[in-house]
Amino acid sequence: DFLRFRKLMNLSLPIIDPSLFVHRFATRLHLGNKTNSVVLTSLRLIARMKRDWISTGRRPAGLCGAALLLASHIHGIKKSKK
Repeated sequence: DFLRFRKLMNLSLPIIDPSLFVHRFATRLHLGNKTNSVVLTSLRLIARMKRDWISTGRRPAGLCGAALLLASHIHGIKKSKK
C-alpha cells in the first residue's frame, strides 16, 4: 500500500533495507554464543526474500523479525513471536 501511495504522490523516499536492523534486534534477543550464526542466517534469508520479491511492500522491521525468528529456529533456539 505504501509503495503505491508513494508512486501515486510521486514521492522519492528512500526504501529502508531490513538488513540494517538485524544485528540490533539480534542483540536484544540475547541469543548467547549463537548470535553471529543467527545473524548470518537472517541476512541470507532477507537476501533470498528480496530475490524472490517477498519483501515488496512489507515493513523492514517485520521482515527482520521474521528472518530472525526463522534463523533462531534453524539453529535450535526456541523463541516465540512475543
